[in-house]
Amino acid sequence: WDCVIRNSDDKELVHSYLQFLHSLFKSEESKAFLALGYITGILPIKKIKDESALNNFREYTMLKSKPITKYYGFTEEEVKELCKKYDMDFDSVKAWYNGYLIDGIHMYNPNSVTQAMIDQDCDSYWRNTSSFSSINTFITMNYAGLKDDIMTMLAGGKIRVNPYTFKNDFSTIASKDDALTALIHLGYLGYDADRKKSFIPNYEVATAFESALQTGEWNEIAKAISTCDELLDETIDGNAQRVAELIEQAHDTYTSVLKYNDENSLSCVLTMAYFTAPGYYNIVREMPAGKGFADFAFIPRANAGFRPAMIVELKYNQSAETAIKQIKEKKYHGALSGYSNKILLVGINYNTDGSNKKHHTCVIEEWRNS
Repeated sequence: WDCVIRNSDDKELVHSYLQFLHSLFKSEESKAFLALGYITGILPIKKIKDESALNNFREYTMLKSKPITKYYGFTEEEVKELCKKYDMDFDSVKAWYNGYLIDGIHMYNPNSVTQAMIDQDCDSYWRNTSSFSSINTFITMNYAGLKDDIMTMLAGGKIRVNPYTFKNDFSTIASKDDALTALIHLGYLGYDADRKKSFIPNYEVATAFESALQTGEWNEIAKAISTCDELLDETIDGNAQRVAELIEQAHDTYTSVLKYNDENSLSCVLTMAYFTAPGYYNIVREMPAGKGFADFAFIPRANAGFRPAMIVELKYNQSAETAIKQIKEKKYHGALSGYSNKILLVGINYNTDGSNKKHHTCVIEEWRNS
């Protein structure tokens, strides 16, 4: 129903179209021939003065769709059955396509899951269904805090959003909340209704954002993201000096939106720096392990190939050697002993004082199961 609304900036055309819909579904004349109207689209029905232009419809959206929520996409149980039937690794499919949370139900992108089963390969199938320009349209809008919020979500965080000011019309977006709500309805963001927060739902959508950033106005961020594959490769190869250099570059890039003076900011930077790693790993922050919690555990999935399990420990104004010592003393690596014969222990430190201000160091050691 919303093709005209989404693709036209002509207000007169949109007005005429809404009048046509009104005459078709809500006029006195329509009562003579209309028993039931069923229309589909991406956007909810356009609002006029905070009220739906067709308020006699009951709407089911990405924000709320009871009682038909379970039919919006594939549920987790359905995906598990499909993975068994098509011999696909469930953890990989979950990382790529899970994450939409509607009425408390975890929903998977049905088109992408179907394509993955047919092709026997987890990949970004959005390239064939949506334009990255859709993301660019909204993330480049000059609303205060929007860029910061996008960065926070790319780093794995959630952002509070009010989805009810959006008029369900791309031509009338007037705030950061409207822009984020548009991305929710397009499927580029998930929405947690209980917490009223938006987030990037899965790795497939994250790669769509990556591509959008590289073709948009986020040059510095795009440049930093382009080094993610190199960082992962250098980490696996044990090149600690290069790893420290790349993380330092990433940290410098993200200083405009992240505080540079605590361990949590380094965690956010690390999430961004290893942006492409979720294609091969389940990455768990603050994972219970040994006698404490490991800052980052990189757990390889079935498609990880030669990539080993990794424990990454972060330190602030201490030393990378101290981080490695903590991993060993608290036996964090023992929690990953069942995932691969070789486990990489990675210690990263950055200083904010003295001559080494804003300097990163790294130590990488290899641990093998006996």
